Amino acid sequence: MKKLFFSLLLAFGLSTSVNAQQFTIADIIVDGYQRISPGIIYNLLPVGIGDEVTATTPAEIIRALAASEYFDEIEVAREGNILVVTVLERPSVAEISIEGNSVLETEDIIDNMSGAGIAEGQIFTRAALEAIQQGIQDVYSSRGRYGAAVDIEVEDLPRNRVAISLDINEGEESRIRHVNIVGNTAFEEEELLQLFELGTKPWYMFLSRRDRYSREQFQGDLERLESHYLDNGYVEFNIDSTPIAITPDRKEVYITINITEGDQYTVSAVDLAGDLVDAENLLRASIFVRPGQIYSQGLVTGTEEIMVQFLGNLGYAFAEATGVPEVNEEDQTVEVTFFIEPGNRTYVNRINFSGNLSTSDEVLRREMRQLEAAPASSMQIEQSKVRLERLGYFETVEVETEEVAGTEDQIDVNYSVAEQNFGAVSFQVGTGGGGDFFISSSLQAQNFLGTGRTVGIGINKSRFQKGLNFRYVDPYFTPDGVSRGFNIFAQEIDSPFNVSNFNTTSYGGSVSFSYPLSEIQSLGFDIGYTHTELSAGLGSVQEIISSPILFEGVDKYIISPANNNPFEGPVVDSVLGDVNDLSELQLNRNTDPGFVDRYGDTFDNFTITGNWSRFALNRGQLANDGSLHQIGVEVTLPGSDLEYGRISYSNQIYWPITQNREWVVGLRTNLGYGFGYGDTEELPFFNHFFAGGLISGGGQVRGFDENSLGPSSTAGARYLTESGISLLRDEDGNIIRNLDGSAQVSSQIGYQTQTLRDANGDPILDADGNEQVQLAVQNFFLDEDYDSFGGNILTTATLELLFPIPFIPDRSRVRSAFFIDAGNVFSSNCTERQKLLNNCSDFDFNEIRFAAGVSVTYLSPFGPLTFYLAQPFGKDGDDTKQFDFTVGTGF
Repeated sequence: MKKLFFSLLLAFGLSTSVNAQQFTIADIIVDGYQRISPGIIYNLLPVGIGDEVTATTPAEIIRALAASEYFDEIEVAREGNILVVTVLERPSVAEISIEGNSVLETEDIIDNMSGAGIAEGQIFTRAALEAIQQGIQDVYSSRGRYGAAVDIEVEDLPRNRVAISLDINEGEESRIRHVNIVGNTAFEEEELLQLFELGTKPWYMFLSRRDRYSREQFQGDLERLESHYLDNGYVEFNIDSTPIAITPDRKEVYITINITEGDQYTVSAVDLAGDLVDAENLLRASIFVRPGQIYSQGLVTGTEEIMVQFLGNLGYAFAEATGVPEVNEEDQTVEVTFFIEPGNRTYVNRINFSGNLSTSDEVLRREMRQLEAAPASSMQIEQSKVRLERLGYFETVEVETEEVAGTEDQIDVNYSVAEQNFGAVSFQVGTGGGGDFFISSSLQAQNFLGTGRTVGIGINKSRFQKGLNFRYVDPYFTPDGVSRGFNIFAQEIDSPFNVSNFNTTSYGGSVSFSYPLSEIQSLGFDIGYTHTELSAGLGSVQEIISSPILFEGVDKYIISPANNNPFEGPVVDSVLGDVNDLSELQLNRNTDPGFVDRYGDTFDNFTITGNWSRFALNRGQLANDGSLHQIGVEVTLPGSDLEYGRISYSNQIYWPITQNREWVVGLRTNLGYGFGYGDTEELPFFNHFFAGGLISGGGQVRGFDENSLGPSSTAGARYLTESGISLLRDEDGNIIRNLDGSAQVSSQIGYQTQTLRDANGDPILDADGNEQVQLAVQNFFLDEDYDSFGGNILTTATLELLFPIPFIPDRSRVRSAFFIDAGNVFSSNCTERQKLLNNCSDFDFNEIRFAAGVSVTYLSPFGPLTFYLAQPFGKDGDDTKQFDFTVGTGF
């Protein structure tokens, strides 16, 4: 809130009755005081006992007491040789109440009244109060509220006190009706008005506040107007006046800007002067201004900044570069001379840190590129600041340099940080795909106990997963920045959300190292081991285990069922055939074997992973400038049961639109490709890429269910069986009967059959003219939601427009964005059945899914919270989800 300034005025009623004759003061009596102690009054008097009273002494006494502003009336009298001073104290302020204000905070008004001398417990002066009243109205006027009014009531209270009440009517904001620029010839008025933040508001910008007048914004618009002319060579440009007319109802404002453009000037010569400190070539290379150009103040200012930066990198921390234009009105040219004042070369005395309440100084100090006792370098000081921001430990990082007292060539560099949440604590309870209950908890601390090390512990228990994992990373395993980490895990996964039915039990671990290649590049290696056991279970999809499979112990098929009920026809035994006598066609088997059929169900794999990273984002969390590129290659080592590899690429790129980085365009891409080699013809299905929803691993396509995009599996199949009844017979074929004469029976189980038909639908006959049969098969799903199979090709991308949310002061912890997601998962190893059912395809741009929406991410104490609302653009049959959120996801 802009501070209010008020003027004070004090009026006194003065009365004196001191004899003009001189006398020596034998005593002084003070009368009339109430709250002010007599000692204070005695100290204010310019005379004391024993002093001589002259004709001017009463006036001097009155002026001295009046200057204290404690009294409304002062009377000086004489009783013999005794000086009598009688005062009437001004009332004190007992209380202040303010009503009706919303634009101006009550606390700010109280603070500014106190600065003007009106506060509870202070002496009350009406003149100061009137100045405050006018000052408040001026502040409202500066904000375009010309109809604001401030009514003040002063109530007398006992013991010479007053209560002050301010009733504020803030009025409505005055709207700009018209802006008129007078005197422009070089540029059209419409072009100039586009430079302004204020102005008339088009009908389609109904939410804009462009037409709300503000004195501060108007001054900023005038500065932009002046800069525009100065940057285009009009060095004599001047704003003559800016009259503002207000309608009688104080609701509309008419603005007129009177300007003098002058002539356009070109640059005739550019030179350097001053102490160039053996850096003339470097300084000349930094000059943007060239002879023959139209003069531009912006280029001059930019050159000054670059020169100061270059000199700062050479150790001249307090260097100054000033571009001075010399105007020649005769030929309308400007000669620009840059005067260099490098000052003393400075050295860094101390590097200090503040605000790191949890993080140790060592963690910050090892990121420093500027060293103590070395020449001060602006570039290295700024680079050190950027490295602190990229750690992701701090909400803000600020740096200041200050001279060391008593020296002319030393500075201290002070970094001030504000810590934020170092990781994610996640505890989730809810339901997932298929409505199954789950519970999950994890802890990941990127700055564990302030050491800069990453420690992660995860425990998961749900219908889909049981798991325990531990992760540790030391980013400075060696002093030169080589990091080392390890990870151990054990887990049981039973068909994640929307994924085909299969179970895996696995355990393993890995060790990783990362080596810095430059300030922003690193190369890492990871060596790991994983033991995996597959259990496809009942109803496994065809791509995992080919089906149908003959049931153990059932080796017959039913040619004709038995009938033991005479009311339903003749009593006959069931007629069974031997399954071993059937052909492959009659068995109705899937001739395309599944993964387990080919490679088994237990694997021990050793992998090596190489990854390259180029991290040039401006901060570690919720970046809004810079870029990040990552490439990873993973392959299995000799001795592994499976031979496969995966290649991945991801990036994040942000382009700020506005200088304050509140409006930013962002692009994120994730590409992946997996392959088999040697004896393994394809990427193992349990290492497939998945896409859809808010999932990790790069497959984020909001607006769709988790893992739901991409190839689907083929339903598992089973033979249909039936129980028949047969009469028990002896060796001669006679029916075996019970004691009561009834026939003994037995239950027969066999596979159901169906007639085998040709392409025309006609029955296929054997050599005897009998219809051939085929075992009947039925496809089935355990749950139709769990049918995604993933693929070995991943392609997703997100285009975002980051925008600020109003009324949120700390925007470094909140990100809001309009987004367009696109992507899908594909497979280059689709089976014939998948192709026949049209649920799998190789990369096809027509199969890309799109979604558009808005998202909000908040860095809470428990980690990032992300919400989104999206409209998907897919095909019939896609599983969509228009709203979703995640709580406490990792980094």
